[in-house]
Amino acid sequence: MEYINLYNNKREILNKTISRYEEPADGEYKLSVHVYFLNEKGELLIQKRNKNLKRNPSKWAFTGGAVDLNETSIEGAIREVREELGIIIDRNNMELVLSFKREHGFVDVWLVRENIDINNVKLNYDEVTEVKWATFDEVQHLIESNEFVKSTELYFDLFKKLLIRCYGMKL
Repeated sequence: MEYINLYNNKREILNKTISRYEEPADGEYKLSVHVYFLNEKGELLIQKRNKNLKRNPSKWAFTGGAVDLNETSIEGAIREVREELGIIIDRNNMELVLSFKREHGFVDVWLVRENIDINNVKLNYDEVTEVKWATFDEVQHLIESNEFVKSTELYFDLFKKLLIRCYGMKL
């Protein structure tokens, strides 16, 4: 069984762990990561979750998941990308662009500005069945049509605003 660290509301590690599939108790939090790949065309790499998964089956999503026991956020992001897509990313190409707290967890959003050739991606079919590059409008449409993991709608607009302000992007 895979375990994860638990954190308090100040994101300090507690001396407690739970299975990665359990929900933390009130006042306890887990740490998750999302990795957004952005190519030179201004498109985002998205992936379709396997229909057999318990959470969000057949939904589009960004790469990510829970940070493992005694793993840092960036280490978790690198591992999740490797496990789900078979892509090895250099931590020097990663930037933490957003970190927030939700009901039972903290989420770090990492940005990787890289042109990934999706023909070279090695999908972990237990988790991911398809990848594609999508424009911000396409992702927004998938969110609005309930085809994207629901939690993304909480912060996708904020992410877009950060890219416009911090990177001068035109979306």
